[in-house]
This record gives sequence, C-alpha cells and structure tokens, in this order.
Amino acid sequence: IDVACRYASTLNLLRFWGMKLLSVGYMIGLPCYFHGLSNGIALFFIGHFTCGEVLATMFIVNHVIEGVSFAKKDSRVTDKSNVGKPFNLHGSTPMDETRREASKANPQLPEVPFNDWAAVQCQTSVNWSAGSWFWNHFSGGLSHQIEHHLFPSICHTHYVHIQDVVEQTCHEFGVPYRNEPNLYVAYGKMINHLKFLGNEKKLS
Repeated sequence: IDVACRYASTLNLLRFWGMKLLSVGYMIGLPCYFHGLSNGIALFFIGHFTCGEVLATMFIVNHVIEGVSFAKKDSRVTDKSNVGKPFNLHGSTPMDETRREASKANPQLPEVPFNDWAAVQCQTSVNWSAGSWFWNHFSGGLSHQIEHHLFPSICHTHYVHIQDVVEQTCHEFGVPYRNEPNLYVAYGKMINHLKFLGNEKKLS
C-alpha cells in the first residue's frame, strides 16, 4: 500500500512522530520515572506480553478451530457449483448438512450459494459465549465473530442485541452458525485443531 500521499503532508508526519513519542512516553517513560528503570521496563514487557497473548487468543479461537471451513479458489475446478465452496480440514462442507436439515423443516428453502459473501462469513467464523454481555465486552466484540464479520460498521456493543436475530436467520436459510459455549471449550478445540495440523500422518 502506497502511503506517500499521507507522508507527503508535513502535518501528517508531525502527527505520526508525535504520537510515537507520546506512546513511548506514557508506556515506558512514565513507568520508569515513577517506578525506576528496571521496574518500568519490566512493566512494559509484562503488559505487552499479557495483552498480546490475550488479543491473540481472542482472534485465534474464532478462525483456527475444529470444524471451521476455509474458502479456497481452485482454478483447476471445472464444476462451477464447487467454485468458492468452503471446506473444512476433513474435506466436507458443513453447509451441506445444515441445508439438508433446514430443507426438512422448509421444503421451499430459498437457495443460498455456498460462496455467497454473507454465507462465507458464517462458515469461516466461530462464536463463543454468544449473547453474553460480559464476554462481548471483555473480548471487544470478538466473541461474536460472525456478527463482527457480517456487520463491521456496527459498534461491538450492539452484537449481543443482534446475535439471536443472526442465528435465527442462519437457521432459517440453512447456513451454519457455530457457537461454542465458552472460551475454555473454544480454546480446547483450537489446541486440538493445531495438534491435528501438526500431525503429518493425518494430513497425508
């Protein structure tokens, strides 16, 4: 991405470096001033390591987890019905099953392409503790990853209010809507998924 248009402005350059200095000042300078150099540096690294681990956890359990699908474009596929069709690690498409189940309740089930933009967001994302105000606030809305992908312009504080509508709509159209009961379960499934990915025998 070319940022020359932004850095060409002296005001933008001053703002860029000014914010860098301000960040270093309050994250390193102030702790060192009030608590000493060694304690200040230690607090800086502990804070960043902790926040980094929490942030990474909030993201990884939503996408790298058992059963989640991945969209892949394969130029070798000649069957147009399979182009853009998300598959999970085992080669199946969960939306096949959810569509079959939904068609039993509604024989006139509206057609939804597997590679429909909104359907892909639901197939490639997983929620955890959906509907929980606390975990939605704690994770910055990342516990409602499906809603986060579907409505990126909506403030995350509203996800708990639209979650049940999104889930009901997914069931109505036979689109997968995965929600793990809590972060502990989601984290465990993520670890199992990573373990599976690291097992060459299973992947071969």
